This record gives sequence, structure tokens and C-alpha cells, in this order.
Amino acid sequence: MTLTDNQRRRDALEKEVAALKEEGLLILGQVKALTQQLQRDTEAAGRLAEEEQALTKAWQETCASLHIARDIAQEINDWMQEQERYEQQLYQLSQRLMLQSQLNDQQALERQAEQQLAATRQGLESALQALALSLPAEGTEAAWLHARESEFAQWQAQQTQHDAIQQQIAALRPLLETLPTSDETEVEAESAIPDNWREIHEECLSLHSQLVAQQQQETQEKARLDQSQAQFTSALATSRFSDREAFLAALLDDETAQRLTQLKQTLEQQLQQAAALCEQATRQHEAHLALRPQGVDADVPTLQTQLHALAQRLRDNTTRQGEIRQQLRQDAESRQQQQALGQQIAEAAQLADDWGYLNSLIGSSTGDRFRKFAQGLTLDNLVWLANQQLNRLHGRYLLQRKASEALELEVVDTWQADAVRDTRTLSGGESFLVSLALALALSDLVSHKTRIDSLFLDEGFGTLDSETLDTALDALDALNASGKIIGVISHVEAMKDRIPVQIKVKKINGLGYSRLDKAFAVE
Repeated sequence: MTLTDNQRRRDALEKEVAALKEEGLLILGQVKALTQQLQRDTEAAGRLAEEEQALTKAWQETCASLHIARDIAQEINDWMQEQERYEQQLYQLSQRLMLQSQLNDQQALERQAEQQLAATRQGLESALQALALSLPAEGTEAAWLHARESEFAQWQAQQTQHDAIQQQIAALRPLLETLPTSDETEVEAESAIPDNWREIHEECLSLHSQLVAQQQQETQEKARLDQSQAQFTSALATSRFSDREAFLAALLDDETAQRLTQLKQTLEQQLQQAAALCEQATRQHEAHLALRPQGVDADVPTLQTQLHALAQRLRDNTTRQGEIRQQLRQDAESRQQQQALGQQIAEAAQLADDWGYLNSLIGSSTGDRFRKFAQGLTLDNLVWLANQQLNRLHGRYLLQRKASEALELEVVDTWQADAVRDTRTLSGGESFLVSLALALALSDLVSHKTRIDSLFLDEGFGTLDSETLDTALDALDALNASGKIIGVISHVEAMKDRIPVQIKVKKINGLGYSRLDKAFAVE
């Protein structure tokens, strides 16, 4: 075992790990591509579902406005709900299939890596059994390799020492051959050998003993080596390694062993995660199957057939929606035309009502209806003007027409909660105020045709109390100040004090005779 063999073995394992990594990345890329394709298909299905919902909603609104096809709308609503359930089931099935595919790929990679690791481990165990060794436990690979390297270094040192002893033996062998063979010869030779021959002899004996021990140890080591080589050759022949170099190349160094250990731990974690995901997906699938409606077949071909049928129904509904939209447009145009026609009819009806009312007024043979209508308009105007005068004369009373068609008036007493009174119930002062207001209003009514600058009032002042008389005189002063000539015929003394310009008329004995004052007499 050399460093070169370890390097080759490490390079081979690194290539194998790199190949496995590339294969895993390729499979992962394929899984990502399939996932993206599935996501695009799901998004497309979602867009189609949204368009379908929008069209169905518009169609339902149209049907509701027309009050038709209520059963079809309900059927479409049920179909949409069923379609949503199918889409949800398809999405869950696709997710489950994708997870199952990823799990199968991951398990295949893990099984392949485990098989390769088991084959490598089996080969190493077979090779090490031939050398009376065993594989180290996990985590002790570095210490095991260090111990083997120490044994190899110790064996090399012993081999070097053995070679040195062999050389010493070869150098001393001629001296042993020259040693004396008998005691006499030894005595004779003692005088000829140097003084340190004993030391040399003892050293030779010691070296000989060491040589014998070394030879015995070498014989034992050689026997063990032969046995180990035989066992290794036998194990190599039955293993998957072709030769010794292949076996040495398969041995792992510390870095590779640590990396493979980490890879094994990572794969075990991924396997646990995949198993957990598989278990979760299985539970979800079982729960989904438990909630599956009766009569629904969960296999993909049946769902695809139903999806095609629903798509055909959707196309039919879309065609029907187009027809209904055309009918709605025609209905809107008809409604606009009918609305215009209805407006024309309303205008004609209003005109007919006006003419009918006018006909009801002047349609009689005597013409009294129209006469009453015109008199009523004039009376309304006169009442409005009279109320203006009453407001200036006294703010208590107002005039209004009776509710009947007769041209009669009634008085509203604002001081008595707008109590309505007949004109026949008025006192003398109240009648004077109302009559004065009507006279003034009548003068205002005809003022747009003829200007009335003078006004004569004959009596009526004697029935007024002092307060009402003052109010009436104030109103007459206001009219006089506006440029009108007011003539009053009265015998009330209070009037004489308020009116500076007077024409006095004296009563003569006899009924119906009177004369002017001398100041106005004509000589």
C-alpha cells in the first residue's frame, strides 16, 4: 500500500461521486422542468376558469334581467361548482404525482448509492479478511489508517535492521571459519591473537544469537506473509477486483471517507424527509378520498373525459350567450324606440288634455263655463291684490275663494288660528276694510288699461270704531300721498278734523233736500 495507490483510489471514488452528483442534478432539473410545466398548465387552467366564471356571471345577469332560463342558470351554477371540485382534485392529484415522482427518483438515487457503498464495503472487507484485518467502525477510519501506517513503518524498520544484520553476518562468517578447532590449537593461537579477541568472540556470539533469533522471526513473518498473501490472493480471486492495483485503488483516504459519511448522512436525512412527505401525502390522499362525493371516479381518463364534456358545454353556453347578447342589443334598441314613442304619446296626451279641458270650458251652448273660468281667473288676481291692500290696512284678515265652483269669497282670520269666516258674518268695520281693500284692488287691477287718479267713498265710516277709523284714514292718507284724489262722503265728525279740504253740504227741512255752504254758492 503506497500513497500513489491511495491517490488513485481517491480519484476513482471522487469521479464516481461526481457522476452520481451530475446524475442527481440532471434528475433534479427534469423535476423542476416538469414542475414548471405543471405550474404553467395550472395557471392556464385558472385563467380559463376565471374567464368561464366571468362569462357565466354575465350570462346569469342577462338571464335574470330577462326572467328566463332560471333552471339552466342553476344547472350552470351546479356545473361550475362541480368543475371547481374537479379542478381541485386534479391539482391535488398532480401535486401528489409530482411528490411521488420526486420521492421515487430520490429513493432510486439512494438505493444506487447504497448499493455502490455496500459493494465497495464488501470488497474492502474481503480484501482485509485476507490480511487478518477488519473494517473500522464509523468515525474511527482515521485512527485505523494511522495504525496501519504505523505497522507498515515498523515493518520497514525491521526489514532495514534485518538487512543490516545480514550484512554483519556475511562480514563475520570468514572469521568464524578461521577459529581454532581444538584446545591445543586454541592455546597456540592465544599467543597469536590480539588481546581483545574475547570481546570480539563475545560480540560474534551475540551477533550469532541475534542472527538466529532474527532468522526465526523472519521465518515466522515470512510464513505469516505467505499465508496472508495466499489468503489475499484467494479473496482477490473471489472478489470483484481484477488485480491488486484495482483493490488498492478502491481503498479510501480520510477525506473521501469523511465526505462519503457526510453524503450518507445527508441521504439518510433526505430519505427521512421524503418518507415524511410521502406519509403526509398519503394521509392527505386518504382524507381526500374520504371526502370524495359518491359516483365520482378519481381516475385520470374519466376526469379528462368529463373535462372535455364540460369544455363542450362551456362552448355551447358561450354560443348561447352570444345569441342572448344579440337579443339584448335588439331589446335595448326596441326599448329606446319605445321610450321615444312613449314620450311622443305623453306629449300628445298632455296636448289632448289641454284641449279637452278647454273644450269642457267653452263646449257648452251658452258659453257660461268659459265665462266662469275667465271670471275665476280675474277673481283670483283681484283676491291677491286685495290681500296686499288688507295687509297694509290691517294685518289680521285675508281673502280667499271658496272651494266650490261659485265665484264667492270668504275671510281668513289669522288672529284666530286661520279660522275661515263667511263675509256675511263680518262686522261693520270689518266689512268696510274688506270693501275698501277690494275697491283699491279693483283700481289696481284695471290700472294697466286705464289710470284711475280719483276715488270716492260714500259713507260707511260711521260704522267704524275709533281704532278702525284711524286705520282707514291712514290708508287714505297713504293713497293721497301717492297722487290719487280721494273723495269721502261722510257725516262723521272725526273725519272733518283729518281732512283739510272739505265741501260742506247742509240738510234743508224736507225730505231729500240739501244745499252747499255759502262759500261754494254761485252768485
